[in-house]
This record gives sequence, structure tokens and C-alpha cells, in this order.
Amino acid sequence: MQTTKKRKKPSPKASNRARRTLRGVVVVIDPGHGGADPGAGRDGIWESALSYRMAATLAAVVRGLGAEVRFTVRSAALRRVTEGHREPPLPLPRDAKSIDGHPMRAGREDPEELYRRAEVAAKAWRQERPHVVFLALHFDVDANPAATGGFPIYDTRAGAQPNRLVVVISERFRKAGLAGTRGGQPHPRELGVLNPERNPVPQKTLVELAVLTNASERRRVQTAAWRWRTARILAASLVQCHKEKRI
Repeated sequence: MQTTKKRKKPSPKASNRARRTLRGVVVVIDPGHGGADPGAGRDGIWESALSYRMAATLAAVVRGLGAEVRFTVRSAALRRVTEGHREPPLPLPRDAKSIDGHPMRAGREDPEELYRRAEVAAKAWRQERPHVVFLALHFDVDANPAATGGFPIYDTRAGAQPNRLVVVISERFRKAGLAGTRGGQPHPRELGVLNPERNPVPQKTLVELAVLTNASERRRVQTAAWRWRTARILAASLVQCHKEKRI
């Protein structure tokens, strides 16, 4: 009679080590849009609703690894989430304000608003360098309805080569099947959160997570399973960079 080997439970020490893998790291999370600006959207699904819920999910994952989280904005949509619990509908974060109380404007993101978000990262860097990382989370639209996938964006004004975080996220997205059909875009012309004069954090990126104009991808990103899996991939990228002493 064939016997099945029982899986060994991780020891408490191993579990504690896993929980401490980002201890001492400050993760600054910037959810895209908010307030009067819902961001991109299709069929009633809006970028800001998705990016704020994704920000809350990523915060839960990296806090579980010992990191400190600082959001660039304030909103009830950034309340703590717990995996496996029944989730409320995705709200539009109409209440979103900058940390210093400025409401988000309608339409295209205002450079001054983006600079206020970048200042949160700059303050963290002045206090905690070098253990600071910055992630802006967005969802995209594309003229091609078959386009899929996400990618990190970096600011070439800070140098011709992508930083290590961008490289690691790109690699992990590709291996996980999240990269889809599109390549990276290294020239963020109006993405003030990455401007090195405002955001001095070396390991920083804006991540386009998925394409809302693709019907199947639009359905997928609304699920908790997709969101927690993607958050863990981003968190694993941070852990790798931290182990390499890049953050």
C-alpha cells in the first residue's frame, strides 16, 4: 500500500524569518488618480477604484513581511484588507486627498499634485535612506483591444538604464505571464512622481498593471485572486532587491 508523505509545516523560526524579510524597509505606495479624477475606464470599471484596492492589497502583503507602508494620499479606500474575507464592491475613491489635504482635481493629473505625492517619497528618503522604495500603481488603456499585460516604467532623466527594481519586476511579470503583449515605456513624459528632482528614491517605478480596454483582462483584474497574486509578485520583487542590498 502506497503511503503519502505528510508535508512538513514550516517551523515558527522559518515563519518569523519570512515575516521579517522587509523589516526596516519603507514602501511608499502611490495609487493612481482618485478624488475628482477617476482615471482611465471602460464599461463602468475605473482605474482609480482598481489602483486604490491594489494599493491596499500590496500594503497588506508587504506589512506582513515587516515593511513600513506610507501612502502618498489619504482615502477610506485604502483601509486594510484581509485575504479570504468577503470584499465590498470596488468604490471610487472620491474622498482622496493629498497628505497635506489638497483635493484631487478632475481631468489629467496636475503636475503640482504629482509633486505633492513625490514629496512623500522624498521625506521618507531624507529620514530612512537607503531603505526606501517607491511604487506608483496604475491601470492602462490601449488603442488595440487585444493588448494585454503590464510593465514598469522608469524615468530616463535619472539615467539611461532602468533601475534594479524595474528590471526585477519586468522579469517576474514575464515569468508569471503578467507582461502580456506590450513592451516597456522608458519615457514617462508627464509622470511627475518619478521626476528625480522631486523624488530622489533610486529604486522607484510606476507600474502599469493591466489593460482595461481588453475585456478578459478587465474581468480578471476585478478578482481578489488576481490582485493578491500580483501583489505577491511585486512584494517578491522588493524582497529580491532588498536581499541584493539595492534597498
